[in-house]
Amino acid sequence: MSITQVPSFTKVPDRGSSPATFSGDVDTFLSEINARTEAGNQQADEVNALAAQVETQAADVQEARAAIDAGVNADRWAAGDYSDGQSAWSPINGLTYRAKGDFTSMIDPSADPDNWHNLNPIEEAGKLISARARRFATWIGA
Repeated sequence: MSITQVPSFTKVPDRGSSPATFSGDVDTFLSEINARTEAGNQQADEVNALAAQVETQAADVQEARAAIDAGVNADRWAAGDYSDGQSAWSPINGLTYRAKGDFTSMIDPSADPDNWHNLNPIEEAGKLISARARRFATWIGA
């Protein structure tokens, strides 16, 4: 996104110039103030909009970082009580999962997708691609 540029004054009055030149330069200078003000306000609006985007992106990055930290620092899963957002790694497959809510876990996270969110995007993408491939094969009658 480009940012509106505030135009420069084309004439800046100089007290050392002749009265006629000075008067004309003042008129030009004064006539350009409104355009510069409007451009400055437009530029401020654009910068504020970009700042809001940066804030949103920073919050997304912080959320992703927290998820990564939770996954990296996850404890080995064991049957017991888990809180929403708590992570554990499965001793069955070694992958990390995050609790979807507060519950008592009696099933390994790898076998309990109702209560655990898989934090392994590559595995999830593979499952999604496989499911779509099966649907496509059914659609074309293979």
